[in-house]
Amino acid sequence: MMKNWKKIAILGIVLVIFAAAFIYLSNIQNKSGDDGDSETDPVNEVKLVSFSRDKMVKIILEHGDSKIVLTREEKEVEKEQTKDDGTKETVKEKVKVWVTPDFDVDSSEVDDIALSGETVTTKRRIDENPQDVSVYGLDDPYIVTFVSEDGKEEKVEIGDKTPTQDSYYVRRSGDTAVYTISSYRGDILRSGKMDILNKNLHKFDNITSADFTSLNFEKDGELVFESYKDSSEDQWYFSKPLKRKVDATQFPKFLEWLAAFKVSEYVEENPSDLAAYGLDDPKYVFHYNLKGREFTLKLGSKSESKHYAMMEGHPYVFNVSASDLNFVDFPMIDLMDRFIYIPTIYDVEKLVIEIDNRVDTLLINANKEDPEKEEFYFNGRKIDDKTESQFRGYYQGAIGLTGDRMDLAATPEGNAEIRLTYTMREAKPDKVVVVELIPTEDGYGYYLMKNGEYSGLIMGKRKLDDPDLGIRSYYNKLIEALSNTNE
Repeated sequence: MMKNWKKIAILGIVLVIFAAAFIYLSNIQNKSGDDGDSETDPVNEVKLVSFSRDKMVKIILEHGDSKIVLTREEKEVEKEQTKDDGTKETVKEKVKVWVTPDFDVDSSEVDDIALSGETVTTKRRIDENPQDVSVYGLDDPYIVTFVSEDGKEEKVEIGDKTPTQDSYYVRRSGDTAVYTISSYRGDILRSGKMDILNKNLHKFDNITSADFTSLNFEKDGELVFESYKDSSEDQWYFSKPLKRKVDATQFPKFLEWLAAFKVSEYVEENPSDLAAYGLDDPKYVFHYNLKGREFTLKLGSKSESKHYAMMEGHPYVFNVSASDLNFVDFPMIDLMDRFIYIPTIYDVEKLVIEIDNRVDTLLINANKEDPEKEEFYFNGRKIDDKTESQFRGYYQGAIGLTGDRMDLAATPEGNAEIRLTYTMREAKPDKVVVVELIPTEDGYGYYLMKNGEYSGLIMGKRKLDDPDLGIRSYYNKLIEALSNTNE
């Protein structure tokens, strides 16, 4: 019983303490609400620009000897849109953009300045009439002048950051009072030329891989490849270091990156020392034709997650992200189509395979439109439904011969150990195509030849016996299937 009374007494004391604390804090709050020092006080919150950004027709950025005059003009641009039937069409529309006659402007960056002018509000009044404005960095301020369509001008002066780094000191021109604004808005209002330069150096919008027609790539001062697009078949080819189709997976990464390329950040104009950026002897160089215009993009040394870069014909050093550039170090063998010859079964009427001291003859009548009319023969024996997949597998093994090494200096000699002779339905351009495998001198594998010409590729012997894709494995599966149908 005594224990319960003690608990009740303790609870009562706690309640009294809470009540006293509440009364004390309420009195403190009432007093502080009357001293005019709150951040929400109108004295602290001042709108620096009185008109909205849609009324702005001119913005002037000044700092030191630099003065940039930006005007808002109407411009006609082309835009691609999708019609109701799913097709696309190019239409023209009028938009308002920011321009200056001195350099190419990124209008969206100036839009941010206009937005900051419209929305920025001071956080706190620091000094009503300072004797020394240099302590706020306002002796040499960044000055932004906003001009409305009715001719009204309003200037904002931005000084240094506060010691806490979360605000800037500012004042309105003609007003002695110093205030603070958020560092986010302050950074935008302190923009200079390097901040508002157009980051799209191609000057084309909505670029895709299909817009490129040639690409040459250098690494460490050495040519890696030259390539071009054959528009008649919409196919890319290498012309150097050898003539081959490009790989459909890895090579397009070059074009995709270039299509998406934009400057991350400008660093310096008219640099006096290119070596400081590794651009006197660039690490990577892209020469390419985009929509009929030639471009040369150079990438220099890497700084953290970015490469220093320059575009030929432009005086600026800038940064580009290095995160998506892993493809530049792919070996050449990974960038090319490594199949020695890969015709579709519908284009072939006969295939003779000479391998392991035997000759196999495959007669092919494949019909994509009417599979019921298809007929296949293996060494004179008609293939039925039970063995057709194995027959197609053997054909797959034949066209699946691929190189895994590249040797451009080799001069293959000797007799072919394996030969595949394709007779085509139509000459495109050849009616007969002969693929030969000539043993390499070191015993590694075979030089891959097509119609008597060395492809520059070498295939390892082990590929012939690959359990999943090797031509010998496919042959064994076909023979086993044919044997089972005889039982």
